Amino acid sequence: MRQIAQCICKGEAMEVRYFQAEDTGLWERFVRDARNGTIMQQRKFLTYHPRERFQDCSLLVFNKKNHLLAVVPAAIKAEQKGNKILCSHPGSSHGGLIVGHNTKTACMLEIVRNIKEFCRHRGFQAIELKMVPRIYHRWPCDDVDFALRYMGAKIYKTELATVLPLQSYHHKKANSTTMRNVRKALKNNLKFKESADLKSYWSILCNNLKVRHNTSPTHSYDEMVDLMKRFKNKIKLFAVYLGERLIAGSVVFILNERAVNCFYIAHDEGYQQYRPLNLLFYQLIHWGKQENFQYLDWGISTEQGGSKINEGLFNFKEGFGGRGMLRETYRIDLK
Repeated sequence: MRQIAQCICKGEAMEVRYFQAEDTGLWERFVRDARNGTIMQQRKFLTYHPRERFQDCSLLVFNKKNHLLAVVPAAIKAEQKGNKILCSHPGSSHGGLIVGHNTKTACMLEIVRNIKEFCRHRGFQAIELKMVPRIYHRWPCDDVDFALRYMGAKIYKTELATVLPLQSYHHKKANSTTMRNVRKALKNNLKFKESADLKSYWSILCNNLKVRHNTSPTHSYDEMVDLMKRFKNKIKLFAVYLGERLIAGSVVFILNERAVNCFYIAHDEGYQQYRPLNLLFYQLIHWGKQENFQYLDWGISTEQGGSKINEGLFNFKEGFGGRGMLRETYRIDLK
């Protein structure tokens, strides 16, 4: 029976292989206890996608004692030039290399070297890994980044998210315009609460994305319903109401015990003058603080892989006191 590693020694032989269905239990336990694991790397999350959408090629790395050292949630991406790329699973916002507490620097270097050799021998031309942001790390993980860079990885893409430290937060961190809009929302008798009315919210979200970006949500309505069933109490809708009408909200992912991620944000344009989003995040910040989370993650405000900046979105988030956190993707060319 394969186990999670308890003791790691320099120079151990390793086995890298593709994920198989019978590995599910081991994988889930490993990600749950990993230094940098979140629900987005769990099989329960990745498998909400139809099987035909992605060609899964997730990896597991074992030592010679059959102990699991690391996992890589991954899929195959084909480039225009015909190159076959092993990339972080597209069904998740981030993944990278997920590692246990007992994996030390020398072992990390061997893990990366073995993954490179495994991919090279199976016809991959490159590896792309989108790392789990540091605010979700249960324990320091920069040895992962060091090992990747030491073994030839380069920064392929840099995006910028906005995050807010919750436990040291005070409303004085917010600027005067933000707080004035919060007071305006309260004077307008807007109410903040957790909501089960995903259908009304989804209509607002789809309209926002269509009008502003001519696009649709990453998830379909049915997929989000499925995810919320799979992760009860881990994916929540928080909303602002005017009377009985839902006019703004955010779908929040509790990715692990350290931070919450505002995955979707939307408001009814017809009620923008009531400033519902200002109240939404003012109250959500206090909810997160009371629940003992360390960070609120608003997600990225960059577009097109970090090459375009949405200044208005940055200004709104930074108005509460949020500041920047890098989201980086590494690439290792194997030619």
